[in-house]
Amino acid sequence: MMKAADLPTYYNICDILEHNLKHRENKIALLTENGSFTFREISEQVNKVGNALIRSGVRFGECVAILCPDRPEWVSTFFATAKIGGVALGLNTLLTTEEYDYILRDARVKILVVHDSLQAMVEPIIKKHETLARVIIVSDSESKYYSNFADWIDGERSELARATTHREDFCSLHYSSGTTGMPKGVLHTHKDYPLIAQLSGVNLFGISENDRTFSVAKLFFVYGIGGNLIFPWYVGASCVLYAGPPRQVAAVLKTISTFKPTVFVSVPTIYSAILSLPKFNERFDIRSLRICISAGEPLPLKTWNNWRDTTGIEILDTIG
Repeated sequence: MMKAADLPTYYNICDILEHNLKHRENKIALLTENGSFTFREISEQVNKVGNALIRSGVRFGECVAILCPDRPEWVSTFFATAKIGGVALGLNTLLTTEEYDYILRDARVKILVVHDSLQAMVEPIIKKHETLARVIIVSDSESKYYSNFADWIDGERSELARATTHREDFCSLHYSSGTTGMPKGVLHTHKDYPLIAQLSGVNLFGISENDRTFSVAKLFFVYGIGGNLIFPWYVGASCVLYAGPPRQVAAVLKTISTFKPTVFVSVPTIYSAILSLPKFNERFDIRSLRICISAGEPLPLKTWNNWRDTTGIEILDTIG
């Protein structure tokens, strides 16, 4: 069984992405409704973002927050932040302005990357934070007051050396949803990601480079980033990003039908909602699925049985 001591003493989570460049740099790593990206293309964008972060003054150990739907910009900012020795904070897109205010202060966020669809949630509080040096907007149009993400990284070099990070250095910060008071931050180290990828993704779920993952749990959840980014890239598999709401189950099923994932990462509420859709398995082709995973809340036995009887797949019920 893999242990932390099996990893190099100086390790950076970006290896989970970059180890794929040796043998599969031209393989599709990320599939989205707006296009697909190879491991090489993602790696080059990560390096551009990393160089832009350094140019923006981000230093070792400082926090970069991401408030964005599941898009390539989320992925590249996460890995770029970790690659330069920073701490990446994926913000829950469903919080209130008051909660964002608290988190930005609590985490001492240096750079905020925010999608224009969520900008209004943080606009009233941006000027309140002395540590916040810069706001980057992910948008197809120009911003009057802030840097556009594409312009921000335009002209940056596509090469970047990894920072010398210890496997015990922090690389990411995740906040709870605040069900018992204000959200609470939980730090993760570089070593945590390859360990969970090996022990759960490989040893438990049997994910391989031939798989393609898809998750309704968003990347800002540990469950989502594990099942739909870290696990697949650790073994060289591809992942599908869905930026829409999980509860729009027809859109979820259309995504499965279109991109043909083999691994579906979901929650009991969504499995139940799909089952309530009349003849869903006749209206949408989900035959590509070989593994269905559930977590986050109790899985009712009735849901488990109905899913198995309808699809022929037994849901693997994990955490929650």
